[in-house]
Amino acid sequence: MIRNRLKEKLDAGTTALGAAISIPSTETVELLARMSFDWLFVDTEHAPLSPELLGPLLQVGRLGEATPVVRVAWNDPVAIKKCLDVGAQGIIVPWVNNRAQAEAAVRAARYPPQGLRGFGPRWLVLAGEDLMTYNREANEQILVIVQIESLEAVENLEAILSAPGVDGFMIGPADLANSMGFPGEFGNPAVEDMIAQIVERGRQVNALAAYPPAPPAVCQQRIEQGFRMVCLGSDLSMPRTGARAVLESRGRPLYAPRG
Repeated sequence: MIRNRLKEKLDAGTTALGAAISIPSTETVELLARMSFDWLFVDTEHAPLSPELLGPLLQVGRLGEATPVVRVAWNDPVAIKKCLDVGAQGIIVPWVNNRAQAEAAVRAARYPPQGLRGFGPRWLVLAGEDLMTYNREANEQILVIVQIESLEAVENLEAILSAPGVDGFMIGPADLANSMGFPGEFGNPAVEDMIAQIVERGRQVNALAAYPPAPPAVCQQRIEQGFRMVCLGSDLSMPRTGARAVLESRGRPLYAPRG
């Protein structure tokens, strides 16, 4: 059996806490993977993580208990297939705005007859897992999460989330705010109200809700709203938070004044 620990925790009702990966460093990934995070949000959409780098990053990520979930660069079957073949156990697909796009994402992540993914999961050879067992079980074990980040997606929300094989959604707060006409205003009351509506509508169709890295207070708010996968920070934000605490304890600001 090929275990997806994250899926097991979600099925058991656990709120899964994650950390985001955007730095192309195996040491950073290993450090976070060995901590008690439930999942690693590996971002290939906005971060400089090429296909050549992704495999080694996920390889060291398997040294811990956290489940790797990769945000693919685009809703493209080749991009999705490559992420899964090097070890992703879940995918987050950006800019899904209608049911047809959601169905395409699922097909790309599933082996026939449910999908069109070609067989070549090279990570199994490195991990010493059985290829045929994976072939039989992967369709049920891989999480497919679509990103809701536009008014078009909100309008089509139930149709998107009811597509067979879609496990849940991740809010894209910045792009959602932009789409609503509030650039840079993540905390705008209208945006917050929209997020609350999305979560409630998702709950009605049994779709799990996920949220990207955010400050601690926002993470707590999302957990209280019913988000099931929440990213507590990133490999960029957490060192800054630690550095701020250390410097402020010595009476220094986080950043030295320029001039």
